Amino acid sequence: MKNSTAILLPPLYYSFMFLLLTGLLFPAPSPAIESRKIEKMIEASQSSGEGEALVREKQDLLNQGKTYYYRFCVPCHGKEGKGRGEASLYIFPKPRDLSSGIFKFHSTRTNTLPLNEDLFRTIHKGIPGSPMPAWGETLSDEVIGSLVEFIKTFSRRFSMEVPDHKMPISLEPPFDELSVADGKKLYKQLRCGRCHGEEGTKEGKLVGVVKYFGGNPFFVYDLRRANLYKSGSTGTDIYRTFMTGLDGSPMNAYDYLSNSERWNLIHFLQSRFFPQKKEPVPGTNKILSKQIQSLIDVKPDSSIWKGVAAYRVNLSPVQARKNPISFLTVQSVHNQNKIAFRMQWEDPTPDGALNSIFLDQSAIQFALGQENVLEGPFFGMGEKDKPVNIWHWQADAHQKIIRGDEPESNRSSKAPPQKTGLFVNPFNESPVEEMNSRGFGTLTVQSLEDQQVEGKGQWEGGRWSVVFVRELKTSSRWDVSFADKGQALLAFALWDGDNKDKSANKMVSFWQVLRLQ
Repeated sequence: MKNSTAILLPPLYYSFMFLLLTGLLFPAPSPAIESRKIEKMIEASQSSGEGEALVREKQDLLNQGKTYYYRFCVPCHGKEGKGRGEASLYIFPKPRDLSSGIFKFHSTRTNTLPLNEDLFRTIHKGIPGSPMPAWGETLSDEVIGSLVEFIKTFSRRFSMEVPDHKMPISLEPPFDELSVADGKKLYKQLRCGRCHGEEGTKEGKLVGVVKYFGGNPFFVYDLRRANLYKSGSTGTDIYRTFMTGLDGSPMNAYDYLSNSERWNLIHFLQSRFFPQKKEPVPGTNKILSKQIQSLIDVKPDSSIWKGVAAYRVNLSPVQARKNPISFLTVQSVHNQNKIAFRMQWEDPTPDGALNSIFLDQSAIQFALGQENVLEGPFFGMGEKDKPVNIWHWQADAHQKIIRGDEPESNRSSKAPPQKTGLFVNPFNESPVEEMNSRGFGTLTVQSLEDQQVEGKGQWEGGRWSVVFVRELKTSSRWDVSFADKGQALLAFALWDGDNKDKSANKMVSFWQVLRLQ
């Protein structure tokens, strides 16, 4: 019988095999689980007093966020964050469903959770081209931070996952003709025109076929309008969008492109931007009503408006459109008895009772009883316990339309040029109505004896000028009072008849602050 000889292996081999089998039988925990373990270890290392203080601090932050969410966010996003607030019935695209945990704007890899700074940026800057205002002009960074923490409670994803790492943004190469030309070629190669149109100005073939997450239809914006880029129009902003995509929408991530290809595409898009105002315009203006000694009348071209400061007010469409009226200008004067406002905006086609069933309209909305934005009602038609007073004008009566000096390119195709003034529907007594509202579906017209506002509109050279005039103080508790008040909250709305606007389909502004000189 032969003796068997045992094969002796180095100790390192047995150690390696032990570790390998352990890894197969007991796989490593996920990063999220590991993160929770680390948090528990930190909590265990702290004294009970320190832990309780942190818990109280966290709860106070959530309570603060909940307070401000219910004050400002519920009308659109709803109490449960599902995007089903009262205003959501009138908004297109629909408000974000915060409970799904799917966010369009983030700096992390596609289909991963956003960072706190991403949520903060969206709330702070708002969403251009939508009714979502830039809350950073109204709320402090501390309050917005608390809103971020409260919003995260709507989705279980934030308790089960951790956000991915922030996607890097490369240095921008020179913006030159070669880069733009290469970007144009890439736009066609990637078939961007299937959604954005071959020139990026209208819908492509896939519009109406592909939809947002949840089945909602999506809207394609004119890529030449930098002010409507939802996540920003700077090179860094667009690069971030290409790297991460817009989750929940048909816009995929283009992280497979090279850095130079992404920048070439960005330069092509930016080369086609419309010229825009360089100075940033705040969402909330402080409008000064100038005190004058002259008599105040309703003539839009009256001499009382000469030398009066005009304030630009940004507008956003309630329902998305290609070329919205993005701003208007407003002036205000007052004397010892009356106050007047003049609104002006560009509109190449005057739509009145003689040439359209959809009328050009405008309105000023005043908060009743609140004088600062933090205390004010919802800027869309007020709230149950915070009513608003609305002055509403429409191009129906006494609206002077002058076409004689108008450039041929601006003339409406709906009516021939006129050399003399044309008064639309002169049989109506007034083009202005005074109303009140306590929220959606509660709009009421004041009685005939309570109608105190006078008004008149005039269209000339592609621009509407509309004047509202009223006594500083009236006897009705449903009218805004300007007497003995330092300031008032007001907001503006426009309806474009050429776009078939009516009812809730309009352009709106956020609250502005009026001060009497």
